[in-house]
Amino acid sequence: MLDKIRKTIKKYRMIDKDETVVVCVSGGIDSVALLHILTGLREEYKLSIIAAHINHRLRGRESDRDEEFVRQLAHNFNVKFVGKRVDTAKFLKRGDSLQDVARQLRYRFFDEVAQRYNADRIATGHTMDDLAETMIMRFLRGTGLSGLSGIPPVRGKYIRPLIDISRQEIEKYVSIHGLNFVRDSSNKKVKYLRNRIRLKLMPVLKDYNPKLMTDLARLAHILRMDNEYLEDKADEVYDSLIARREVNTISLSMKKLKRVGGPIQSRIFFIAVEEMLSSSRGFYSCHVEDFLGLLSSKAPNVSIDLPNGLKAYREYDVVTIEKGRASGDRGREKRKSLSFEQRLKVNDTTKVVLDSGIQIAQFKAEVKKNDSLLEVRNISTNNVAYFDSDKLKKPLVVRSFKNGDRFIPFGMAGHKKIKDLFIEKKIPRRSRRMVPILVSGNEILWVVGVRQSEYGKVEAQTKRVLKVERLL
Repeated sequence: MLDKIRKTIKKYRMIDKDETVVVCVSGGIDSVALLHILTGLREEYKLSIIAAHINHRLRGRESDRDEEFVRQLAHNFNVKFVGKRVDTAKFLKRGDSLQDVARQLRYRFFDEVAQRYNADRIATGHTMDDLAETMIMRFLRGTGLSGLSGIPPVRGKYIRPLIDISRQEIEKYVSIHGLNFVRDSSNKKVKYLRNRIRLKLMPVLKDYNPKLMTDLARLAHILRMDNEYLEDKADEVYDSLIARREVNTISLSMKKLKRVGGPIQSRIFFIAVEEMLSSSRGFYSCHVEDFLGLLSSKAPNVSIDLPNGLKAYREYDVVTIEKGRASGDRGREKRKSLSFEQRLKVNDTTKVVLDSGIQIAQFKAEVKKNDSLLEVRNISTNNVAYFDSDKLKKPLVVRSFKNGDRFIPFGMAGHKKIKDLFIEKKIPRRSRRMVPILVSGNEILWVVGVRQSEYGKVEAQTKRVLKVERLL
């Protein structure tokens, strides 16, 4: 099983050497196996491991028992333990799902631990069975291709090393190694949809297909590749479809939208929603269907109401998604554009100004002869980056983020989408277009304050160094 997990880690580039990994440990069988496996790989990958546990205080003494068990487990495995107690029930609002609220609090805690200890990865114990159950659950709710792709092996800092391992294999592994774990009594309560699927539906489906888990995992992989391809295509064309982008509205060209076809149109809808709200949570296939219906309607003026205060309306050759404004207020106020592109002045200062005239940043750029001190200054700080001046194509440009942007992060060999970098760093979609990006020709040099590129890096043979400093 360990060789299988090594292949998964390598296949999805989950872990590099000398990284800090936060392991999410509930005390259940999957998370105990995960912690044991990663501590077994600790020397091989030179890992620093932190066991993180959140006590939701929902099961009384049982919750406290789980917390103490994980604390002792971390001690036995010689890893740092970080725990937190949360009165989850106090965060519930009318109509909220207890499981959804607990999940949000749990992931918020894991993110906080990763930030506090500057961790590179956050590992969860999701298995092939969890993947299959998630696919079935989303299928029953009427999800689209993205939902049917199940649980991604990697998303931002989050990794799932056990995603290709079945629960049966986990049980065998735990038995062989004599590992103890705790049982969550709430996993037997059939009032929760996931539990009903696991306890009642999955056994029936397995009667029809004993290899159901493996086949669903294979299907998820295929669907994920298809979905990523379509999302990439949507990212590439999104900016070209925008007729106007303002603080509370995004307007899209109807003529251009009709050219890209339904599968891309639905993804354009989600991209626009996420830009407006920083999340598309609460939007489902029914809302996509309404949006596509708006596009195909023969009426020159039509509108639809959407969740979270959004409204979409079509006026002749433009469709607009608007946030929190009554229809009668349209056009009364000139709002600010969030795009910019301007040349970086070398040996001078450059003010970065939005199309609306608002200054959002100021840079100072200067070229100096290389010295031994500068040779090692390749990785940018929040406000300073260094480049080999003679490698760069001039002029350099500071511009806003464009969908489809890619670069090679410093220290890596392959390309990474800037969108994935923003997701990993938890930069809200609405803030992404305010992040300056330094460009040389077609190459991205620096996502300012976030990550420097491999392109243009300073090396021992560098003769002239360009220092770019953000002053504002």
